[in-house]
Amino acid sequence: MKTLNLLNIRIDGGTQARAKLNQDVVAEYAEKMRDGEVFPPVTVFFDGSDYWLADGFHRYFGTKSNGKTSIDADVENGTVQEARKYSWKANSKRGLQLSSEDYKNIICEMYKDEETKKWSSRQIAEWVGVSHTYVSKIKNSLETVASENTEKKYINKHGKESVMKTEKIGKSKPKSKDKPKTTAPDLTMVKQEVVVELNEKIDELAQTVNVLADENTVMRDKIAIGQWDASEIEKIDAEQRMADLREQIRVLEADNKAIRQSRDMFQNRNSELMKTVKALQSKLKKMGIE
Repeated sequence: MKTLNLLNIRIDGGTQARAKLNQDVVAEYAEKMRDGEVFPPVTVFFDGSDYWLADGFHRYFGTKSNGKTSIDADVENGTVQEARKYSWKANSKRGLQLSSEDYKNIICEMYKDEETKKWSSRQIAEWVGVSHTYVSKIKNSLETVASENTEKKYINKHGKESVMKTEKIGKSKPKSKDKPKTTAPDLTMVKQEVVVELNEKIDELAQTVNVLADENTVMRDKIAIGQWDASEIEKIDAEQRMADLREQIRVLEADNKAIRQSRDMFQNRNSELMKTVKALQSKLKKMGIE
């Protein structure tokens, strides 16, 4: 941990993950700081020249509003891009709960980033702490907006409003010889595609149910912690500890499930081998070989 001058910490690098700051929370933090409550250090990334604030914007502005000139900070070595990437994950673990607008803002920023826009919906969901179905919805809405930007409305010669697709303007039309041949659909392939699509839908629904169950558990924890007579820092620490324990339980349950599946697989193989041995013994017996 290091004490830094507020003037030396840069906040203009797009490292604020939230859609906007909650000024009520800033005022609340400032008041608690004046009352002597000690907050966790903010997190900054040092690129060799500048310190980029990655986590703790409400604490930063709470400190600044009290007229203070310095703040305690955990310093990580990294670029402003690494600070941005860290910020997209930091608030899902502790501090003020992100709003749906905040989550949408983060996911949109990740789809603009050169590195994270190549990630799958599941990778982004795990990084941010939401369901992959939610990420897919945001992605689809972004693609819809992009598609709408390729359409232009105009009034045709009959005086009616029409829509013109503009994405292919300036592009040469394919020659007739390049046109694909139309063939009858392969019913087997169609069935396979339907089955795959249904399985994907079932998987998405199962994931959504699991996420809702996890969110329900988190909300129960927050209610329990909120009723606990303790300081804000103790509540944050307790919330983080409970989240860590639940993650450990999740990992152990996954390991246990994998072990059970391996056991079942070996039992099935053993059963098949026993049947094979009995069949061979029967053949040998018929051949007069004991």
